[in-house]
Amino acid sequence: MTGPLQHDLADVPPDGWDVVVAGAGPAGATAALHLARRGRRVLLLDRHPFPREKVCGDGLIPDALRALDRAGLLPEVRRAAHAARRVTLYSPGRIEVSLDGEFLTIKREALDAIVAGGAVASGAVFARAEVVGIDAGDGGVRVRAAGRDEPLRARLAIVATGADVALPRALGMVIRRQPTGIALRGYLRSTHRIDDLVVSFDRSVLPGYAWIFPMGGGEYNVGVGAFPAEGFPRVNLHTIYDAFLREFPPARALFAAAAGPASQRGAPLRCGLDGARALGPAGVAGVGEVVGSTYDFTGEGIGKAMETGELAASAADAALTHGRPTMLAAYARRIEHDLRPRFRGYERAAGWMAHPWVCDLVFRRASRSPWLRSMAAGILAETVDPADVFNLKGLVGSYLR
Repeated sequence: MTGPLQHDLADVPPDGWDVVVAGAGPAGATAALHLARRGRRVLLLDRHPFPREKVCGDGLIPDALRALDRAGLLPEVRRAAHAARRVTLYSPGRIEVSLDGEFLTIKREALDAIVAGGAVASGAVFARAEVVGIDAGDGGVRVRAAGRDEPLRARLAIVATGADVALPRALGMVIRRQPTGIALRGYLRSTHRIDDLVVSFDRSVLPGYAWIFPMGGGEYNVGVGAFPAEGFPRVNLHTIYDAFLREFPPARALFAAAAGPASQRGAPLRCGLDGARALGPAGVAGVGEVVGSTYDFTGEGIGKAMETGELAASAADAALTHGRPTMLAAYARRIEHDLRPRFRGYERAAGWMAHPWVCDLVFRRASRSPWLRSMAAGILAETVDPADVFNLKGLVGSYLR
């Protein structure tokens, strides 16, 4: 064994698989879990030994909690996570708005191990392997893994390699090679206490955003993200990160009482559902960040990644039942029908928040309008479409309620 969950690749039989899933993050492991639960023979692969660290904000908002609940994993995640009852948002002018709800924080090395463990408990086989190629042909797919001469044979394959698009690019699934954004996070221990999740659009981080998420035990995940329009070389996230710690009052207080500097790590982001095709060659589908499942307004992506895994699992199960790989097309249609409208709403919200004076105006109004705050909480809970709020009618309407 190469880890508590994984088999050695050499111990894995080469054939007899219904689905091979490349990548064991939330999207891939969720797909494997739901397929295995339907009785399918699933091989889940990841190139890293688990548990492994993953750069992330570590925050779980309602869509992720619902996906974990559907997977039967929410009680286990709650036991391992830190709970917060409120998120506080700050505008560029530091106008603050607080929204109540259920929010959890948990390091990705723990979350991903729980979801992959759920897949294994449901009947999937989990092994360590780097998938370097997938060939489609009559009767299924051949999955080539580094260090193994004989390919793995399955009826279908799901690609869940995150922001690393080398494999989906080779499969002709990538439309936009360059990441949409970049993020940098660090873990900080401090005697200063912050109980809320903090999301900031402070001027020190514009045109990006920043966060402070309490992890419990005096530890905090502090990070910044940016979506540069003119190319990544012009963005120095370390400079933005340092400015945020220096200039944003809650971050400054946290850092002043910290035991030492934050250990920083960065990662690319793929957002907005526009950078890739959901389907590759016959019998191949992409999920999670492969298809850009992260919101470009907040950088939140765990819940939507898990949802794409669920949708792909449902379509794959139907395709296997009927022996028709072309039925995976239902997955692409579900992305457009179920997910695309919400991403459009978040894109509109991001457009508004890109203008500091507009952002301040919305926050100022929300701080005085219970109706607007309830609508904002509904956006987080996904009971309200951001497009219904981030428009002139919605803003004017807040004065009439």
